[in-house]
Amino acid sequence: MTIEDQILANPVLREVNELLQNQTAKGLAKYGKTVNPMDYTTIEWLKHYREEMIDGAVYATVVIRKLEELQNGTK
Repeated sequence: MTIEDQILANPVLREVNELLQNQTAKGLAKYGKTVNPMDYTTIEWLKHYREEMIDGAVYATVVIRKLEELQNGTK
C-alpha cells in the first residue's frame, strides 16, 4: 500500500490532507504563490506562527467553555 493509499484509507489523515490542499488553494488565490521560506526571516516566521497559535488558543478556549456549559447543563 502506498503512502497515498494509507492517507486515503485513514479518515483523520484524509481530512488533514484535504485541509492542507484547501489552505494551499486559499493561499494561492490570495498571494499568487505557495509558501516560500525566503519570504521572511526566521524571527518573522516565528512571530507569524506565534500569532496563529494565539488565535488557536482563543478558539480552543471558546470550545472548552461551550463544552463546559453543555456538561454543566447551563446551555
